[in-house]
Amino acid sequence: MARNPNREAGRRRAENEENVRPDTITVCSGKYGSSEQYTRWLIDRLGCDAIQFDKRNLGYVSLYRNIIWVGPIKDAEIRGVNLMWQNHHNFGLEGKKIIVCGVGLGDPSNEDYLNKVMARSGSNQGLNSCYILPGRIDRSSLRRLDGPQFDKFLVDAARIYGEETAALINERAAENYNGVDASALDPIVDEILATRL
Repeated sequence: MARNPNREAGRRRAENEENVRPDTITVCSGKYGSSEQYTRWLIDRLGCDAIQFDKRNLGYVSLYRNIIWVGPIKDAEIRGVNLMWQNHHNFGLEGKKIIVCGVGLGDPSNEDYLNKVMARSGSNQGLNSCYILPGRIDRSSLRRLDGPQFDKFLVDAARIYGEETAALINERAAENYNGVDASALDPIVDEILATRL
C-alpha cells in the first residue's frame, strides 16, 4: 500500500478522541489494486488497521481479535493465506474471528467456485467465514512476467475450476472486466460489527 493506512486510521481515531486500539486488522496480499481498494474501504467502514502481506510482519495479527485476509485468487488459492494457517498456533490465532476474502474473476455466488477456493486456501482452523469478492483485470497493466503466467492460467482454468467457471473467467479476461464493488463488503462489515455488540 502506498501510504501507511494504520497512521491514517490512528489520526482518524485521535480526531474522534478514540483512544482504544481497534479490534480488527486487515491483511492485504494483492499486487494490482483490487485487494487494496477493498482494504481501504474496510478501513473506512470499520475503523480497522491494515498491513500489507509480508511474512516478516504477520505476527502483528495476534494483537487483534478479528482478522480479515484480503487477497487475489490464483489457481483457486488466495495469495499468502496458507502462511497464516501454517503459523496458526505461532500467531496465537486460537479463538480469534478470521474472515478470508478472495478477490477473483469467477462468480462470487457460485458455490462450486467458493468450495474450490476454500479447499485450496488452507485448513478451516479457526476459519469463521470465506467470501469471494468480484475483482478486475486489465491485461495492459500486467507486469512483464505476469502476462504469460496469466495466459497460462487461462488455459488451465477449466482443469482448476471446471468448464463453467473457466468460460466466465476467460470472457471477463477478454473484456478487461471490472467488478470491484464496495457493496460486496456489506456481509463482512456486518459480521465484524456483530462482534462489537
